[in-house]
Amino acid sequence: MGHMRSTGARVSAAVRELGFGRCLALVVVVGLGARVAYDLVIGVDLVDGFDAVWYQLQAGTISTGLGYIDPVAFYERFEGVPTAQFPPLWPALLAAARLLGLDDRTDYQLVGALLGATTVLLTGLLGRRVAGRAVGLVAALIVALGPMLIAADGSVMSESLYVALVTGVMLASYRALERSTPVRFAAVGVLLGAAALTRADALFLVPFLAVALAWRIPGRSVGRRLALGGALVASMLVVLAPWTAYSSSRMGGFVAVSSNSGSMLEGANCASTYGGSLLGAWDAECPRPRDLAVPELEWAAEARGIGLDYARREPSRLPAVAAARVLRLWGLWSPVEQARLESVETRDEHWQLVGWGYHIVVLALAVPGTVLLVRRRAELTPLLALVAAVVVTAIASYGSQRFALALHPVLAVCAAVAVLAAGRALCGGRSSPGTSAPASTGAAN
Repeated sequence: MGHMRSTGARVSAAVRELGFGRCLALVVVVGLGARVAYDLVIGVDLVDGFDAVWYQLQAGTISTGLGYIDPVAFYERFEGVPTAQFPPLWPALLAAARLLGLDDRTDYQLVGALLGATTVLLTGLLGRRVAGRAVGLVAALIVALGPMLIAADGSVMSESLYVALVTGVMLASYRALERSTPVRFAAVGVLLGAAALTRADALFLVPFLAVALAWRIPGRSVGRRLALGGALVASMLVVLAPWTAYSSSRMGGFVAVSSNSGSMLEGANCASTYGGSLLGAWDAECPRPRDLAVPELEWAAEARGIGLDYARREPSRLPAVAAARVLRLWGLWSPVEQARLESVETRDEHWQLVGWGYHIVVLALAVPGTVLLVRRRAELTPLLALVAAVVVTAIASYGSQRFALALHPVLAVCAAVAVLAAGRALCGGRSSPGTSAPASTGAAN
């Protein structure tokens, strides 16, 4: 036990000597190296999924000046058909990479690796603000080595950018709570708008976060709370407005962010996903093949209607389906089958299983870590708002661990609290500087 104490003291002394910034930079480098290694060893042999192919092809049409057109229609029939199938920000970022000479899948995976490293950095800053420097460093390391996040960053899909943006939203939310000004609330809205332009899932987060942040403002009038919440929502709408106006005018109908809710609902609400091995999942066999002769918004509306009609016809199955969707989200339902289902999105099935095991350990640690944070009266409102939004997303769509990726930095922060508490207990209750959880949002600055 004495050896453990001396080891812990040496580690704490090294952290103090190097400083939080330098230690976090080292963890970011570890995270970047892990992602590059994955791309070169495992990612190089992966078969691109449909979404990844679409993003790469659309990056090509954007970078050559053709804009957001349907890649299938263009490359099969040489027609420039406008599309809003997916939100615009991720293919736009890949198009920017192409203009810089990064124009193949390995280059795009490098972009994902850099975004993953950014998520590691933001997780460290988030953990420091929630519970202190040591928690920030341990949380950043958990994210740096997280197999599912590493795989996502190498999949050439929008999760790389989305997770970084949502983690930034969490950090900005704590800043807004620390000093509640319209500018800080508007900054949260701007980041939420960017996240929604990456994945439409972020729209579910807007009401939860706006209400939660406004509610947690201390000593403010109802009018002030409404004004600050309104600043958040208004700034988010300002970010969305140009794309919404642009895509709606081209598509001949209203498009908030994207049009793919139709195929999503059709594939999530059918016989195979309301019973049997695919309960609560999404079945690629359910949506009808896309007919390019039918306008995209019309096709999406028909698909959305088919999915919703099926759900209305099976009300007795909805509780079981919703429960299965939530369990799949958390990785608590048929992990082997879930790994197979998610491997079609440019992921390695065996790596997904490794990631599942890692995730379960982090999830198990996050539970007592959350209890400790509650006992320490740490501010958890933004984190809980994100959890609620992600759960609602799964219930409204389908169960996939991809939807939970945005939660991984939050889970890492909570797990880090448990890890450090266990370490202190093993070391005889001695507390190292920088490991205590602050009682308020400003205590960890």
